[in-house]
Amino acid sequence: MGEKIGRNDPCPCGSGRKFKQCCGNTGVAAAEQQRKDHAGAVDRALDWLANKHRKAVSVAIDAMLCDNLSEEEQEALRAQDQETWHSIQINATEWLIAEGHIHAQGEHKRVAEYLLGRGGPLFTVEQRSWLEQLAERPLRLYDVTDVVAGRQMTLCDSLDGDASSPIVVQERLGSQAARPGIQVGARIMEVDGHYELSGAAYPFSPLVGPGVLASLRERVNRYAGPRQELPGLLSFIIRRAWLAQFCATMPLPSLMDAYSNQPILLITDHYRVQDWAALTQALSAQGDIEGNRESGWSRLIDCEDGQSRPVATVNAGTSANKISLFYKTQAYADQGRPWFDSLAGPAVQFVSRELSDPAALMRRKPGSQEARRTSGGPDLSPEALADLIEGALLHSYANWADEPIPALDGKTPRQAIASPAGLERVRGLLRMYQVDEEQAALQQGRRVISFEFLWRTLGIAP
Repeated sequence: MGEKIGRNDPCPCGSGRKFKQCCGNTGVAAAEQQRKDHAGAVDRALDWLANKHRKAVSVAIDAMLCDNLSEEEQEALRAQDQETWHSIQINATEWLIAEGHIHAQGEHKRVAEYLLGRGGPLFTVEQRSWLEQLAERPLRLYDVTDVVAGRQMTLCDSLDGDASSPIVVQERLGSQAARPGIQVGARIMEVDGHYELSGAAYPFSPLVGPGVLASLRERVNRYAGPRQELPGLLSFIIRRAWLAQFCATMPLPSLMDAYSNQPILLITDHYRVQDWAALTQALSAQGDIEGNRESGWSRLIDCEDGQSRPVATVNAGTSANKISLFYKTQAYADQGRPWFDSLAGPAVQFVSRELSDPAALMRRKPGSQEARRTSGGPDLSPEALADLIEGALLHSYANWADEPIPALDGKTPRQAIASPAGLERVRGLLRMYQVDEEQAALQQGRRVISFEFLWRTLGIAP
């Protein structure tokens, strides 16, 4: 039996910090727990383990955090600020209680069974029930589809697709930082007729979450071992991917055209109209072109999946003798200009081409030198930038409702809304789009572009 750990002693987890600043620092999370009947269950379990099996606890947590990490990655992990390191420790110690094993009394023991068995610490009925449930609830990956800050979150099981219904969890602290569109690893607990998160959480950014889900699906699809061991393997994937976010450089986002898989660019060719009648006749005679002078024309292609998609859009300009052709990839533009020049002939005269990177546009603030370089022309006012982005969004999302979306398991939004879980996932995507747009608009000092047109297209309510 080891000596009792003082608050100023080194933490047994091996972090190098004092116990009161690491695993012994329950902070705000503990204050939240004190208002619940099961309050103190995890703290009592950790205190008992740390004092009876200090070395074994340290070995187990160190293995959980550092196995399969290089020396550089381990250093990067331990170099995190105190707040981040505290979150890492909360997740590590909950894992220890829920899933971990330690070497104690000459045996390899599952911690949960050891705590709740004969000779374990004394718990209240509510605390024992909480620990029993913690050991039974697997760590799963969930899509966050809705957030009411300070109150609750709506989650959909990422792996189950349409097989399970959305779950509303009461969550005060975690919901303040979460937003629709992220994925989070969590254990969902049932308490007094409602759901809560267990305490540990493994959030992933929209850039990282899809890759984690792909890894989980791959493991499930090729797994041939005992079914009772699969949850532990999935838990390992979630935990390791979450820790990697603190050790590795995150990939840069890229905007890709859903059908051609080409990078999206905002390419606009400007023309001066010499003969409106001849231009209108030439466009109207083409079987692959739809529209008119008032609403504009779109050149459509029939795709292998049965959908028709625009590859070029002709819009009337603000002046009576001007038009513009919009393309959303370089390949469409390179093919589109010779096609249109040949079709229109002397009815139009080419003036200029404008090219903008949408990702760069959304990162730049109006008035900066970077904004001028990105736009390829004079500085854009907030109103002009908003108009440009709104036009790009309307074009880019013109067929969104009928495009297969990886986040919807390859279904189109229109197909996905047929099930309750699919409907909630679609709502979550639209909420995420709107949140991202609101943040971009705030940074750029322009008006917010509404995604209401997508809600209307699908005929669903927020």
